[in-house]
Amino acid sequence: MDLDVEQYEAHRKLFWDVIYKTDWSESWLVAVETFHVLIFCLVILCHRASWHGLSGFIFLSLLALMYFAQHLNTLAAERYALFSTEQYFDSDGLFITLIVLLPCTINCILFIISWLLQSWNLMADIKCRQIRISQAASAGDKKRD
Repeated sequence: MDLDVEQYEAHRKLFWDVIYKTDWSESWLVAVETFHVLIFCLVILCHRASWHGLSGFIFLSLLALMYFAQHLNTLAAERYALFSTEQYFDSDGLFITLIVLLPCTINCILFIISWLLQSWNLMADIKCRQIRISQAASAGDKKRD
């Protein structure tokens, strides 16, 4: 039991070390931040405007990005000097997980919640129409009698 607590504390410290020691003013990190904010705005826009095609494309693109994250991490670790002043990309992939994958996962979950809400509303609308049609049909039968 104590080992689990110690591991948790070590992971928690590592998480905050990555967050605090990252130079967030680097241009490529600003681009990553901007990308995630843009995707979040598109999630909200796609939900409000019911743009199912665009939301599906973005969702699948985010899943593809998450699928290839290990390869991207390896590539970035080999060539970090081209775009970064620090080597952030470790073999465990902690940095790419926190900075890229976690926001992508959150956006994918938001897409799924949006689709579930839209499906729920569509099913409720269909059921209301069925009830109205059956009430109209029963009212028409009563008038004939």
